[in-house]
Amino acid sequence: MSTTVLLSITAALLLSYLIGSLQPSFLLGKAIKHVDIRDYGSGNSGATNAIRVFGFKFGMVCLLIDAAKGALVILAVKLLLGPEVLGSVGAAVLLQLVCGLCVILGHNHPFYMHFRGGKGVAASIGILLMIDWRLVLIAGIPALLLLVLTRIMSVASLTFETLCFAGLAVLCFHMEFYYGILLAAFCYPLISFWRHRANLVRLAHGEESRLWGKGSRNSGPVPKDDYEEAMEKLDEQSGVDLHHSR
Repeated sequence: MSTTVLLSITAALLLSYLIGSLQPSFLLGKAIKHVDIRDYGSGNSGATNAIRVFGFKFGMVCLLIDAAKGALVILAVKLLLGPEVLGSVGAAVLLQLVCGLCVILGHNHPFYMHFRGGKGVAASIGILLMIDWRLVLIAGIPALLLLVLTRIMSVASLTFETLCFAGLAVLCFHMEFYYGILLAAFCYPLISFWRHRANLVRLAHGEESRLWGKGSRNSGPVPKDDYEEAMEKLDEQSGVDLHHSR
């Protein structure tokens, strides 16, 4: 592999992080609502909290932007560092997955927000579906159906990430660098489950908030301290202390 290609890969990884760090819920919240979204609701800057704090339409705009930034990064990597440059389809897919992880790293830990960002699900939707559109059928549709049935975003998100890993494990089986692809793909659900560990505790206790309808906490901006006080009570019941991880 030439020095030029190595430099291009390094630049792609760095730019992926920087693009991932663009946080619409934080930036638009500051510009339009004049508040820091991290001071409300669950305390993170993800699209789900934007729906909870700013309303469905505002939150969906943030979700679409987050998904778009992930998709655009993968599209650029496909166009500029494809199989003809890297030598094989497997190498190209592996680079796409790693660049996607850099996008999620930027989304979850943006440098200008003291590394306090979101959970990376919306960005990973754009990333993974752009890597292979067949994941829409394998993971996207089942996750969407679960969201409609349960109205719980964390359930749909974790289902999507897990099915994407399973789908890539099958779809990429014939490719070179298969085990590298498998490892990179596994990082997506691993990161997501770690970022959702508090949600998992609430799910186990039947206390997870729903996006709409009965059981929803999306009634307007709820100060973060009030939200955390409610979560602390659940932590005490379950014997863990996870409310600061959201």
